[in-house]
Order: sequence, then C-alpha cells, then structure tokens
Amino acid sequence: MIESISIKNFKSVVDLKLDLGQFNVLIGENGCGKSNILEGIAFGAAASVNKLDREFFSNRGIRITDPKFMYSVFNEESNPVIEIDIKDTKSGIFDKRFELKYNAELKPARWEDLSILNRFARMLSGESKAMDDTVLSYDDFNLIMNRFQHRFDPIVLSGKDAISFHDYLIFSLEESILRKYDAENAIHPLGRNGEGLFAYLKEISQREDGLDILKEIKENLYILDWFADLEIPKDQLSNEFSLQVKDKYVNDTLRFFDQRSTNEGFLYLLFYLTLFISDETPSFFAIDNLESSFNPKLCREITKRLIQLAKKHDKQVIVTTHSPAILDGLDITDNDERLFVIRRNMDGYTKANRVEYKTSMTVPLSEAWTKGYIGGLPENF
Repeated sequence: MIESISIKNFKSVVDLKLDLGQFNVLIGENGCGKSNILEGIAFGAAASVNKLDREFFSNRGIRITDPKFMYSVFNEESNPVIEIDIKDTKSGIFDKRFELKYNAELKPARWEDLSILNRFARMLSGESKAMDDTVLSYDDFNLIMNRFQHRFDPIVLSGKDAISFHDYLIFSLEESILRKYDAENAIHPLGRNGEGLFAYLKEISQREDGLDILKEIKENLYILDWFADLEIPKDQLSNEFSLQVKDKYVNDTLRFFDQRSTNEGFLYLLFYLTLFISDETPSFFAIDNLESSFNPKLCREITKRLIQLAKKHDKQVIVTTHSPAILDGLDITDNDERLFVIRRNMDGYTKANRVEYKTSMTVPLSEAWTKGYIGGLPENF
C-alpha cells in the first residue's frame, strides 16, 4: 500500500504531503484544490510510464490545459519544478520521485512536443522501432529537452504497489456515458466515466470465477430496497451488452427490465461495486464526488460497504465529496480510514489537514463539518 504522496508546484499545490490510509476522504470548499491533488497523483503516474500526452491525460482524469498552467502560479522562480514523490515506507519496495521542469524563457511548449518526446524515449528504450513517421531533427529534440527536463531518482519498481501506481486514475462517472452499452472504452476493463461496465459484466458472467463475483455484487446491491435480482442474458450476440434487472415491486409477468429503464443511482452503485470487487480493476484509484446520485442515508451505508470491500479486495482509494453523509460512513478511530480537510491558506496554496479522532468529539462527523468544527466550509459569507 502506498504510504505517502508529496506534491510540489502543481497547479494550486505548492508543497503538500498526504500520509494515506486505505480509504481516504477529502473534503473542502469548491476550488480549494481537491481535484488538483488527485490530478497531481495522476500526473506522476503518467510520468512514471513516460506518457505525458493528451490521450493519457484525458483517460486518467487530468484536465487538459497549456503546459505552463500545470505549474504552480504561486512560485516566484522562473523555472519551477513539479515534484511528485510516491513512497511505500512500510515495505520499502516502492519509492519514486518524478520531476518536470518548464523553461519559461522559450516559446510556450505544446503537448504535441511531449508526445514526440515520449515516442523518442520509447524508441531509445527499445519499446518502439519507429517514430510513427515523425521527423525529429537534432535541433528539434534539443528544443523540446530544453523546454521540459525530466529527472527520475533511482528507484526500485517491484510488487503490486508499483503496478498500482502506474494504473492509477480518477473515476468521475457520467450518467449519459454509463448508460451506453457501446461507449468506447480506452482503459480495460472500466473507463473513468463509466465506459465498459456492461461489456465487462458480460465478460465476467462467461468466466469460471464470474459467478462468485456477480454473487458478491448482488449481495451488496440488496441495500437498495427495491432490488430483487440481476442477470446477464446468456443469449446475447457478440456485440450486445445488456443487463436484466428485477424490481421486487414490479409484477412477475414483466419480470425484468434493462439498464435503460433503471435509475442512475443503481448504475452508479453497480459500477462502484464492480470496481471494488474485481481483481482486474486498479488497486489504487480515486473517485471524484462519490455522493453523486445517492440519497444521504444511502451515502453513509455505501461508504461503509466500500470501505469493507476495499479492505477485503486490497484496494487503496481516495475519494472527494461535498456530502456530510459520506463522513458518517467513516470510522476515523481506524487508522486505515482517514479524513482530510483541504483548504487554501492566506497565500492561496492548497493545504491538507488530517482530522484525527479525539475523545472530546461528541457529535457525528457530518455535524462537525456542517457546524464548522473541522473546517472545510466557505468563510467569506
């Protein structure tokens, strides 16, 4: 498990360190930098596999912008350096630092330059034998290298933690995409906006271990009062992907309806359960706005169940939320479950403070948040 992440000079983050547990919740007012923290980690993951390009960024959840805006605007240095430092201090098998330096004196760099540089690096390493017909002169290469200077500290990459960091992405579900059975899926098995869910459930249903996975998914879907059953049709064509959902209140003559008729909360929950239970999904990932489409009381129960599933299936998760109900699903007396308040300081820097349990706490975390006891609320009105 990744023990800590340090981020320097990335967007609103000047110098921040998060000591992570297994399930981590970030709260704070709008614009405080929660998403910038998640993107900083994704930026480090992109750098770790030499894929600093638009396609990788968009598929992993990094908002595309001009390269100069990826650097902290608070840094007075003419050549700031982005540093992403990921450590597993517990086992000592994973320790990586990535630095990216921007030369502001040259013309604004383009992401296309980075893409060319990535392909050149892969060619030098033997991954690729060609440059995809890209002509890169000596002067061109020097210009790109002057704009962006990469430095990797000596590292040891081994074990599951190394793989988990490479595969990190930010899930941010969109109902319109989640409902599409044929949505293009750039990342197998599940895309960050909900792509690939129905195809993956169909794939699971046809495997030997699939019954156990589907059984566990259904066991957790029963927290929805109306849910009775879920089946994957066995007579689907190769290009067909659908679900059969049973509502216990619907007449038996109708029996099942498909994903087009069910509510969005069901689809969001189905996606999250599949994400947490499957061994093929990333073991380290983030979820932006976990509470989307869920009733407040359901938020609390879903949080509890996802924490249990994270521990059972060895997933490490960071979530953001604006719902106090999510907090009541946390047990911060358990060191694996951590709450962080994200804020901007007087200089505008994004900072993080962990909320630790104290015996003097006499109210639920949701109430402590909404009443301003732990911070994370707007203070200008």
